[in-house]
Amino acid sequence: MKNLDTRIQQTQAKLNDLRAMARKQERRNETRRKIIYGAAALKIISQWRKTAGKSEQQQAEESGKADRMMAALHHQVSRDSDREFLGLALDATSSEEGA
Repeated sequence: MKNLDTRIQQTQAKLNDLRAMARKQERRNETRRKIIYGAAALKIISQWRKTAGKSEQQQAEESGKADRMMAALHHQVSRDSDREFLGLALDATSSEEGA
């Protein structure tokens, strides 16, 4: 019986380790998704800001889109340390706990 209890404890420990590894991998995956989508958004904004081969009206429209998108992105940055890093004005309503 003692041998069986030991095996159960070892199996539970392995299960806990596997669960921890899965959580760690999911955090990595989430970070990777954020980096990929963030880079894609910045690339789109950069393309909107390019003027080569665009009419003045198209340049104005796309520049407006880029400005609105950047404003929306800036609005989502709530931690003071992140806003400071990005060179954004510190928001009176932001806090270190939000993100």
